[in-house]
Amino acid sequence: MSGLSLPILIACLCLAAAWSPAEACDEAKQAAVAANPGDDDARDALARSCARAGQHEEALKHYDILLARDPDNSDWLLGKAQSLIALDRPAEALPFLEHGRSVAPAYEDLWRANATALELLGDYEKSDAFLAAAQSAFPQASWPAAKRAALSEEHLLNRGTRLSLAASHEELSGGRDPWRALTFNMEKPLDDRRRVLAGLHAEERFQARDGQLTAGYVDKLSDDWSFSVSGDIAPDAEVLPEWSLIGEVGRTLPGDRSLGLRARHSSYATTDVDSLAATIEQYAAQFRFAYTLTAARPTGVPTSFGHSLRVAHDYGDASHVTLALGFGEEAEAVAPGVVQVTQVRSIGINGVHWRNTSWGFSWEAGWYEQGDLYNRLRISFGLEHRF
Repeated sequence: MSGLSLPILIACLCLAAAWSPAEACDEAKQAAVAANPGDDDARDALARSCARAGQHEEALKHYDILLARDPDNSDWLLGKAQSLIALDRPAEALPFLEHGRSVAPAYEDLWRANATALELLGDYEKSDAFLAAAQSAFPQASWPAAKRAALSEEHLLNRGTRLSLAASHEELSGGRDPWRALTFNMEKPLDDRRRVLAGLHAEERFQARDGQLTAGYVDKLSDDWSFSVSGDIAPDAEVLPEWSLIGEVGRTLPGDRSLGLRARHSSYATTDVDSLAATIEQYAAQFRFAYTLTAARPTGVPTSFGHSLRVAHDYGDASHVTLALGFGEEAEAVAPGVVQVTQVRSIGINGVHWRNTSWGFSWEAGWYEQGDLYNRLRISFGLEHRF
């Protein structure tokens, strides 16, 4: 054997050992059906063997033949429905499960499969009503109550209204008066892809007090694209914009990445500021790494550029801890009626921690350098609630 053929042989043996062909329907049962196509018991056994092997399309062919002969056989109705569910076709499974329960109302496995199909369809109201009926039909069974509790938590996570209340305090250098703010936000999903936002914000800076109203709409256009529009208004504001309009678009990218673009127009009492921000984010297991470049241009002033780096650790249900670094230039209100571009540097850490599905808290701590004007130390704490 040549020196080249031995490594090739070893590689082939390794590949052969690693390769595991997909399971097939039981050959003996296939032979039994081929020998006697009219034997329903043999075909039923073959259909079950195909389903166990993961060959659900093949199993469906046999269940169709069986149900053509006896459309009221509850076992065959269940078998077909289970294969349809396994093929991610729960809507097609429902009629067979409903018919099966009408034929055999005490057949608990039909109820279990029916509950699974409704759960996969994401219809909370129908699922909850069905599980309540299952609890009445099978008072000794624990699974309807367990599924109902899990469904309630899932619905709260995905479709529950979220309220946030946070207060912040910032100490400024040079003996300046501290800044204080209070923010209340509400986020309400309309369905699995759309949600609306609303909020109130009150802020005290430089002995001026401003109040702000916010509203927004978020929509997921497809698996890859999403967009949002939002705005705020602060009548007679001195340090906050009198009004702002924001538009964002996001797209998922290959390699667990995403790209976001954000355009904002803010109108202050003495000037307007237009900004455009682009964010690239990389996901890695429970971590996210993001970089944002922001270009801002106050009226009559050259464009300034700011940079932000973020590292986030996600855990639990929507909990996270995020470290953020910022540097570059920023257009900010540095006094009542004064918007100025300054060199900035910042470092901060913030997080949201959900204690359970309904209650959580948020926090933030950071240091900010606003050019040669002043430094700020910021802390905030908030409560989160879903219902």
